[in-house]
Amino acid sequence: MESLILPILLFGGMWFLLIRPQQQKLKQQRETIASASAGDRVLLTSGIYGSITEVLDAAIYVEVAEGIEILVAKSQIDSIPTHFPGEDEPEPADAEA
Repeated sequence: MESLILPILLFGGMWFLLIRPQQQKLKQQRETIASASAGDRVLLTSGIYGSITEVLDAAIYVEVAEGIEILVAKSQIDSIPTHFPGEDEPEPADAEA
């Protein structure tokens, strides 16, 4: 019985350090993909920023430049950022003039 305690503790530690965080990240990714809708600005896993123009069952159209749309799989959505690079930095809410 005592010889089983160490392997059980090691497995538990591995689960908390490796498996559980990966599962949480995957869950967050699925929620992001499910919530994506037309008009959202997205970052794709390839590093391309754009705006969703149309949502299909398993794919989306993303406008990457004015008048240029690409069709990508929904699974390629990495995140929905609040700020794009190259844009003016947002003003802090408590900024004084």
